[in-house]
Amino acid sequence: MPNEPGKVTVRMYNVGFGDCFLVTFHYAPPLKDQHILIDFGSAGGAADLKRIALQIRHACGGKLYAVVATHRHKDHIGGFSDAGGAGSPGAIIASCKPEVVLQPWTENPDAGADATSAALLGKNRPASPTHLFLASMNAMQAYAQAVVVAAPLWRGAGNRQLAIEKLAANNTTNPDAVRNLRTMGKQPPRFLQFGSPSGLEDDKLLPGVKVSVLGPPALQQQNLKKYAKQSGDYWLAARFWGLQQRAAATAGNDLFPDEPRYEEGPMPFHVRWFIEHADSALKKNALAIVTILDKFLNNTSLILLFQVKGRKLLFPGDAQLENWQWALSRPGIADLLRDVDLYKVGHHGSRNATPKDLWSRFEKRRDRALTTMMSTAAGIYGRSEDGKVPSANLVKALQTESTLLNTQDLKGGKDPIVVELECL
Repeated sequence: MPNEPGKVTVRMYNVGFGDCFLVTFHYAPPLKDQHILIDFGSAGGAADLKRIALQIRHACGGKLYAVVATHRHKDHIGGFSDAGGAGSPGAIIASCKPEVVLQPWTENPDAGADATSAALLGKNRPASPTHLFLASMNAMQAYAQAVVVAAPLWRGAGNRQLAIEKLAANNTTNPDAVRNLRTMGKQPPRFLQFGSPSGLEDDKLLPGVKVSVLGPPALQQQNLKKYAKQSGDYWLAARFWGLQQRAAATAGNDLFPDEPRYEEGPMPFHVRWFIEHADSALKKNALAIVTILDKFLNNTSLILLFQVKGRKLLFPGDAQLENWQWALSRPGIADLLRDVDLYKVGHHGSRNATPKDLWSRFEKRRDRALTTMMSTAAGIYGRSEDGKVPSANLVKALQTESTLLNTQDLKGGKDPIVVELECL
């Protein structure tokens, strides 16, 4: 039919460790092709974001239908920063005048996404779970920024950058990108959760395309009591972080202002052992906390499923196991995903962003009719085999059971990897 796309093109740009996908729906005249940019950022590896932004503007003819920012990690939204002015990557994308920007509900300023303290923790005041959740997320990101500043002092004699520095930097707030995303769309941004109308299904602008929002779940869709019991390592310990931040603010960001310090010169012999071991414990705890935050933010990722004339394209951002557990437990979702044609590999190929329960449901992998696209870079995230990204076991499965397209195979190439799917 003339009001349905005849073809879909997906471009995957090489941003190193990060995501950047341009999805184009091709229509017969007089309808115009429509372009949706999904994420634009990098946290490591060689990436000329300005050049890529110019490539995107050329590919979409200077007009985007929509921008999707799946979650606030730097490797997904860093390219939207317009801090460099008119020639910055973010300004170039904004010049494409998207109709609307889609983000997860955790970015909604009306819900408290900009909260810098958990003031509702006061006595005899009702606590808003959403406010605590979002205020705690910002407190954790403030901690990540503190780690970025402190971590260079922990380097050894070789002054080699530590893994925690990259991880912490990816979890900071990206304020310029956040601000630009909120203002670049012609319409107000849409903040989505599981089951929300996407706002993209427009009979005039995007006819024949259905978009399902499969994540993230909202707080009321989660088992809060269960999470509270596991708050030490599951999502976030909201009360602890709210109190921690208030205490820091009260003390002028110095919890022990009157205590002596040993910032320069040799340490006194009688405290040397204690300071060295305390320093080691600090590094381990900082890494553990920032890792929890990284997992937490990944689980705020939008999951979008595009359906068009017999084709299904799945873009899950960095959604990890907890996000998927909710989606797959909902009626009809598991069946909806059985005949996916194209899967954007979650979290750059990590071991817990493509659950086996999800992978096993992709029926087209059995005859390698499934196309998988993975944007990743080695040596950026994780050192041991257990936590390394991309996961060797997952990559093996992707190569064996699907047609895998991997930015690592570009070997420095400047052109994107392009997939074209003819609509059935």
